[in-house]
Amino acid sequence: MSTKENAIGRRSLLSTGAAAAGLGLLADLEAYPQDVNRNSIPSDLKITDMRVAILRGPGGQAAGGRGGRGPLPPATPGTGGASGGTIIVRIDTNQGISGYGQTIGDGPQPNYVLTHKTRVLGENPCNVDKIFRKLKMHGGYNRRGSGVNAIENALWDLAGKAYGVPIYQMLGGKFRDKVRMYSEGDPRSTDIKDIAADYKERVAAGFTMLKYDLGVAPILRGKKGTMYAPAGYNGEPGEGPENYYQGMEISDKGAELVADHVAAIKEAMGDAADVPMGHDDFGHLTAKSCIKLANALERVTPSTLEDMVPWFRVEEWKLITNSIRVPTLTGEDAYLMESLEALCQARAVDYIHPDHLVIGGLLELKKVSDMAAKYSVGMMVHSNATPIGYVAGVHAIAACQNFIAMEWHMPQPAWHKEITDAGDLVVKGYIPVPTGPGLGIKVHEEAMRPLCRQGEFFTDPTTYWDSQFGGDKTYT
Repeated sequence: MSTKENAIGRRSLLSTGAAAAGLGLLADLEAYPQDVNRNSIPSDLKITDMRVAILRGPGGQAAGGRGGRGPLPPATPGTGGASGGTIIVRIDTNQGISGYGQTIGDGPQPNYVLTHKTRVLGENPCNVDKIFRKLKMHGGYNRRGSGVNAIENALWDLAGKAYGVPIYQMLGGKFRDKVRMYSEGDPRSTDIKDIAADYKERVAAGFTMLKYDLGVAPILRGKKGTMYAPAGYNGEPGEGPENYYQGMEISDKGAELVADHVAAIKEAMGDAADVPMGHDDFGHLTAKSCIKLANALERVTPSTLEDMVPWFRVEEWKLITNSIRVPTLTGEDAYLMESLEALCQARAVDYIHPDHLVIGGLLELKKVSDMAAKYSVGMMVHSNATPIGYVAGVHAIAACQNFIAMEWHMPQPAWHKEITDAGDLVVKGYIPVPTGPGLGIKVHEEAMRPLCRQGEFFTDPTTYWDSQFGGDKTYT
């Protein structure tokens, strides 16, 4: 537009305003700016409350992860509920907008979230990094980190709603419009044909990467000369220490039988077996037995072998990775970027696998992605979430350049589709990145109410945590 046209436009606007004033109408100059979000004033935004809903599924059973844990003790008024279930956190503000986040879905306690309430009350939620730095020292790997993570996600949702932009835009913009998902199996039985049919359905639905949990002990149970372990030990963690401390070994015969099991599944899958398939949940084998098993599995071409030993065992991971020709993957229980840096710096694995609901938050996931790229380590993302959690992860992944695929658990419970307006999240093996403000989806709180017990819904106060302060020093 020319300068002359601009001048005419301004004169026209001012004369219209003067005419309106002459008619006794309010000509508010603040109404002139266009495309400005007037739903909130971000600089004046303050956090006024933080509450949780503990989703236990129909009938009041624990709704987290891979199955319920049965009835739990009653909730104590004001505390936010008992342990177990999937925890959705809601952070409220003085301007009537709220943000939502989710813990990992299998076992966090409400106090992992609510213990931080006094540290967020009165803060401007748009100062996400500042608040996160107040909280992060009180988190920890696995489930404790998930509490901090849920709050961080809710803060980003609030900030996006306040400024009217999607979360990925605040993280630097997006590298992709959709996020590739890999599907973990949920076989209807242990029969080879049923397992293969289940995976063929996933490939037909559009998934371009798969994972099969390969429990060594169940496959080899009853087969002589295949496993050696202390009396009564069956390969599960139990109360004992991790992995090789258990003394569980697999023989050459056992390793080959496990590979035969995978080969039979792939043969039954037909052409669908060309889709890459990784493996996880081997049981607590020693590092040497992990190498033996990996070498036997090479003939069935795994795309990755995941969590063979704990993520923090850098030297053991380096031994395994350097001794085999199958890509390695770990990191779902890690908390904060620095917890994975030693692993990447040593090139001890080929891929890291942080969980976006545990690592510390959406910005932390982006930091992890960039850090791993510096050491030529690829990144996949572990997940087992409701749509609220999945969508949060999708925003962060959209903003990450270093990314391969994110985990999708199927089938999703029916109530997952009811608690938001997201509908079917996965479309032909991908989740499209939402473009609305914040998370970009609407949360249906009333659909959650039947999934919660009395005392564990958003309407129940968390006043006990209003005055629970703790030490905030990293050293004395």
